[in-house]
Amino acid sequence: MPSTPAGGTLRTLMNKHEDFFAEATAWLAVASGRAELKLSQARAGSGPALRMDFDFKGGGGFVVARRIVERSMPEDYVLRLRLRGRGPVNNLEIKLVDDTGQNVWRHVQKDLALPQRWTKTKVTSRDMEFAWGPAGGGVMTTLGAIEIAIVAGTGGAGTLWLADLAIEDCSPSAAPRLAASSTQPGFAAADALGESGWKPDANDPKPWIMIDSVKPRTLGGLIIDWLADAPASGFCVRGSLSGRSWKTLHVALRAGGARSYVYLPDARVRFLRLELSAPSGGAALRPQSFEFSRSIEAFWHNIAKYEPRGWHPRWLHREQSYWTPSGIANGTQCALMNEEAMVEVAPGSFSIEPMLRVRERLFTWTDVATTQELAQGYLPVPSATWQADEWRLHIKAETTVSGLLRVRYGFENLTAEPLTASLFVLLRPFQVTPPWQSFGKLGGVSRIHDLAWREGAMHVNESTRVVPSTAPATFAAMSFDEGCIAGRLAAGTLAENAHTHDAFGFAQGALCFELAPKARESRGIVVTCMPVAAGARIDEPAFNWDAKLPVTQWSAGAWGADATRAALTAAAHVLVTRSGAALQPGPRRYTRSWIRDGTIMSAALLRMGRVEEVREFVRWYAPFQRADGFVPCCVDGNGADWLVEHDSHGQLIALIADYYRFSADATLVEELWTCVARAVECIESLLEVDGLLPISVSHEGYLAQPVHSYWDDFWALRGVRDAVELARLLGKADLAGRWQALATRFAAAVFSSIERTRKERDLNFIPGSIEWADFDPTSTANAIALLDMLDELDRGAVEQTFDRYLYDWRRKRSGALAWQNYTPYEIRIIGAFVRLGRRDAALELLRFFLADRRPPAWNQWPEIAWRDPRAPAHLGDLPHTWIAAEYVLAVRSLFAYERPADRALILAAGLAPEWIAGAGVSVARMPTLYGNLSFSLRRLDAQTLRFEVASGITATLILRPPLPGALCSVTVNGEPCTTFDQDSVTLVNAAAAVICIMSYAAAGAS
Repeated sequence: MPSTPAGGTLRTLMNKHEDFFAEATAWLAVASGRAELKLSQARAGSGPALRMDFDFKGGGGFVVARRIVERSMPEDYVLRLRLRGRGPVNNLEIKLVDDTGQNVWRHVQKDLALPQRWTKTKVTSRDMEFAWGPAGGGVMTTLGAIEIAIVAGTGGAGTLWLADLAIEDCSPSAAPRLAASSTQPGFAAADALGESGWKPDANDPKPWIMIDSVKPRTLGGLIIDWLADAPASGFCVRGSLSGRSWKTLHVALRAGGARSYVYLPDARVRFLRLELSAPSGGAALRPQSFEFSRSIEAFWHNIAKYEPRGWHPRWLHREQSYWTPSGIANGTQCALMNEEAMVEVAPGSFSIEPMLRVRERLFTWTDVATTQELAQGYLPVPSATWQADEWRLHIKAETTVSGLLRVRYGFENLTAEPLTASLFVLLRPFQVTPPWQSFGKLGGVSRIHDLAWREGAMHVNESTRVVPSTAPATFAAMSFDEGCIAGRLAAGTLAENAHTHDAFGFAQGALCFELAPKARESRGIVVTCMPVAAGARIDEPAFNWDAKLPVTQWSAGAWGADATRAALTAAAHVLVTRSGAALQPGPRRYTRSWIRDGTIMSAALLRMGRVEEVREFVRWYAPFQRADGFVPCCVDGNGADWLVEHDSHGQLIALIADYYRFSADATLVEELWTCVARAVECIESLLEVDGLLPISVSHEGYLAQPVHSYWDDFWALRGVRDAVELARLLGKADLAGRWQALATRFAAAVFSSIERTRKERDLNFIPGSIEWADFDPTSTANAIALLDMLDELDRGAVEQTFDRYLYDWRRKRSGALAWQNYTPYEIRIIGAFVRLGRRDAALELLRFFLADRRPPAWNQWPEIAWRDPRAPAHLGDLPHTWIAAEYVLAVRSLFAYERPADRALILAAGLAPEWIAGAGVSVARMPTLYGNLSFSLRRLDAQTLRFEVASGITATLILRPPLPGALCSVTVNGEPCTTFDQDSVTLVNAAAAVICIMSYAAAGAS
């Protein structure tokens, strides 16, 4: 692979002598959905050009011309090309893909009106933003491909011509010149850019040194390596384009440490000058390119790169660190703890984190083995443990009844002799969530301008108090320019300082506690974080999570215990991420409330006995519906989001109906009846000539091209059917009849459309949409497992859908099929497999998802799970509580699920054989559509199972236990039973004791 030539002259990496438009056949045409793109050779004057004829066929989407181009890339470059065209206004995207093919940098020209005449276009490296990929950001070092994309705005058809594509290296082309106020022998001004550095005369009262880059350049920063300590009196950096008029770029009133980092975002200068106000031991200077400070987070990433690992949070090393919430169920904000025990006090706030100094050595997260836990194995009270040879540090984040964060640090001496240690609780301007999770002010850094120790507490920005249970031995506050606080801790030179102000916003502080546990003993410190105005006491009790969870609802043997504990955590995570009445699918990135997510989270809560929270949610969300019945897809602090997503109308009705079935609260149905009626009217008014809903973007994959999504139709159909039930409940027979007719017509249109699409596109699976005919097993699983539409879909196509999913899934797991990431929404497929009678497949998936919790002990999944767990790539949010709800629903289906068509309750259809050994499986007062279910199931011997079910269920019970062979004999309450087949028993009376006996040959074969 060719490398970039050394600096010195302006270099063209791709120019007209290596014209990439010379052969149109070298470019690959890619089009989404029904869009079309034809590439052909053309001319631009005497040179070659590429012609792109595109047609969006009346829809949206994108078309892309792609060419493989492998070569090294400089940090500073400009991409040039000429273009002309004809056609409607759309968006032009120029994308550079790295050599892995996974990371993309992109420049977008919105609403481009194609010029009729050849027009020059220039895109600098500063204009190229990281778009997506597991790298999470940073600088491209090796180019792998170029893509020119037209993304539908207006859509339509047209032609784009491209010519003279070139990428020019804009690195400095001439060696810089240096001058200084004075020098010492062997340390000349010119040496400032080398390893030896520059030293001014010892008697120089105000030394300075200047770099002349010969030509103006765009800088991002300056690294100063001090030959002695940084000047306590500070320093100043100035810049100039002419050398006559100077601009102050940075002033450090105080400085400290061996190295200083100067933030100079997008500084356009020719001359750069460092000025000191007192004699100095000198310095080595390293000017940095624009990329050094492309963003404030990039600046910090670069600082971490030059400092010892562990001195900064893991994410600053571009490595993923997973987090989990600590909070209460009452709809207040939650704190976050990450794997390394860093705790973000509140959304978007500063964090506190530990470091330890033992036997003159500083220990950070990188120097220890870390493990994670939840209280009792399932409560959302997380902890992390640092393990070293001689000691253990346990950090626990709990929340009090009023919502105060309390962090407990327990230091345990593992040796047979006394051990002393200094525990440092650091306050630093970093959030737990990394910048690749950014949303508004969430993710990345969090400014600290002021730190002050007074009245027994550390005051942060005069808004938060951090109150230790024991007074620290030392408190230190430092400004950014005074150096990295970890360096002071490592050197043992942390000086006490009660307050600091940092205009830059990156102050840092530390509370130091001296611990001296005797042999095999522990010592502990508690730190409570609260708003300055909070009146709560720091010793108030912790929130009682056990009272909010159905702890005894399920029990199972073997690995079933782990599966049920994870379901309890999942339910708790749905509650802990609430904001008032709003159900939100995450603690940070997704702090908005989608009706889609909320409906499924509500389904999980109702089935875990949490009715009141669902009532609060539906009463809060429903009033955002428009007068015409249109239900917003999402609501947040800015109000309703009216992005067109047509699943929302049916989801609101389904939510209200689901709430009624589990609460019997007809009063709320009456209160919200207008919302139900308007939503049905909206659905009916939206139906097109073919009887389906219009195109929408309810699936994120459809944002580029809105489509006729069957997901929307499934939900709308469910909503209309539920509205029929609610109308009958309220005695509105005429309306129920009219809506029933609507549901019948709508169902016929939906399922005939699916079959028509399958036939036209030659599909053996259930498609996700008409336009894309896409393979979307999670959408199909939703229709089966939650919306109860299995019997209306072609059974063969359904089986083919999940056969294909399972085949690809197994190949990915084995390494036979390449993959980058997957979405744990796939958890809902477990419930589909159970309903299809495919127990082994359901349990195979369940085992995988349990093994792939991130991290396992915290019982959670992100929205996007990357193959490389440390890839610095977007996760969605963590825990993703829609996925948590899907997990609850999936696990519940293993024990029991409803079949409304014949008013049946299917029991034990997903249980693993090993779960029923020993004490077996039990279910206690599990809410169902037909009453609270209680049963037990255990294996008595190789041939015999015992099943007992309590009264209270008003439905037919069908027992499908895990059997190694066919049933040959069944007794119910001591009497012979004839209502069984080889794998199931049908019970018409709920209260029963059932003995199931398998044939000896079958049982022995197991």
